[in-house]
Amino acid sequence: MKGIVFDFNGTMFQDSDLHELAWIHMIKQYAKENIAEQEILLNIHGRTNDEIIKKFISADLSAGEVAILGMEKEKNYRMLCLQDEQRVVLTKGLAEVLDTLKCAEMPMTIATATTKENVDFYFERFQLSQWFDYDKVVFDDGTFPGKPEPDIFLKAVKNIAILPENCLVFEDSYSGILAASKAKIGQIIAVDNTGANKELFSNPVLNISYTIKDFTTFQL
Repeated sequence: MKGIVFDFNGTMFQDSDLHELAWIHMIKQYAKENIAEQEILLNIHGRTNDEIIKKFISADLSAGEVAILGMEKEKNYRMLCLQDEQRVVLTKGLAEVLDTLKCAEMPMTIATATTKENVDFYFERFQLSQWFDYDKVVFDDGTFPGKPEPDIFLKAVKNIAILPENCLVFEDSYSGILAASKAKIGQIIAVDNTGANKELFSNPVLNISYTIKDFTTFQL
């Protein structure tokens, strides 16, 4: 592979449960009807805030109202992160892999469905600038559809001047892996930190090369 694109949440940082808690709290607070937590969990990963809010709260909200709710959710999520700072660490083995990739001068970037405010938070907390060019990171800016559409990865590979078929993507969510597959990414490595997605990730339509628990077993 000639370039690498990393998803962030659930891949570089094991925080999926914190996002889930923040979304469940918001949706239960603002939705007009009672929505099962399982339905929420099945429809939030990899999708943009706009898509999630319109699906679960109201499709009739104005852009301004959606933005306000999105900011509220992300503020709550960051507060949850800071309540337990010991867990605000990169996925096991990742820092060492990033150091190796940097020494090898491997083109790489991050493609995340999260917002700019969260990306800023991550760059500060994890000192990501030692490995990544902030200006090449792709995040939800409202200009493209969320995963499972391929746009986020097509934009990411363009930012590092690599063809999709020559790129490797690390992803943890079904929708994200499907997006990478639709983008014709050359190699997809699934990250399943808990082993909960073993059966789900066996679906051949996803074109997963193999699955890792963390980055201690990844070799370039």
